[in-house]
Amino acid sequence: MLDNRTRKMGVNSPATFAKINIDERLYLGTIEKGLLVLDTFCANPRPMTLAEVSEASGLNKSATQRVLYTLRALRYLTHSETTRQYSLSARTMDIGNAYLRSNPIVEATFPYLLEANKRSQETVNLTELDGSDIIYISRVPSRSVMSSYVTIGTRLPAFATAPGRAIMANLSPSVTEDLLKTSDFAAITPYTITTRHELVDELEKVRRKGFAIANQEAMLGDISTAAPIFGYDNHVVAAVNIAASTANWTVEKVEAELSPIIVEIARQMSKVASQYRRP
Repeated sequence: MLDNRTRKMGVNSPATFAKINIDERLYLGTIEKGLLVLDTFCANPRPMTLAEVSEASGLNKSATQRVLYTLRALRYLTHSETTRQYSLSARTMDIGNAYLRSNPIVEATFPYLLEANKRSQETVNLTELDGSDIIYISRVPSRSVMSSYVTIGTRLPAFATAPGRAIMANLSPSVTEDLLKTSDFAAITPYTITTRHELVDELEKVRRKGFAIANQEAMLGDISTAAPIFGYDNHVVAAVNIAASTANWTVEKVEAELSPIIVEIARQMSKVASQYRRP
């Protein structure tokens, strides 16, 4: 949680992830600090001063200055002598692009995203679970203005999204329980489910129906239906969803017309994804 000084500066702390089974003999704290600063820019996608980066990251100013200098020297950051602000450089895109190129599921399933887009005439997305968030790793947009709300790399809380629920409902009970514990159930829109009890009920519906629907819970004006994608050993590895506008669709119409498409496409994608054994 941000303290009062951080709130006044208008900066966000980066997302935190639990460290599991860390061997301190091998763990490099200097790399952690560097990545923490990069994560700070991800949480605050705008130019920031040294003081703002220090405040948001929790590092003292001396450590922050050294990290910023190093990242600038390595061309991961740029610096304005006029405003004294730092910004991410274009080079930081290399890491994300390398991940997408190295993920065989992204390329192998893209024709199915195209097929779902052709059949629905709406935006189709491929997402993975990362921590308690889903992250968009591939998409085929519709011609609707709604397409601009999400880009590849966008993160959203899994509990409030159809693809997040499609994945959560098909994880092992212990993993789902851990996700429920780490989800803060903060309202993103007036329609967001904000209690554990409601979400558990929704996940049970997903298991029973084979698909999830979220109505304006993560973005106003957006109705999404999603189905899980199963990989090697029948473990859920991703979800595919169709996002439609409330201007043209109702929940009932989405369930009747778009959910069958996404369930069929997810089955086809699962056959492809099951051929790849990932770490």
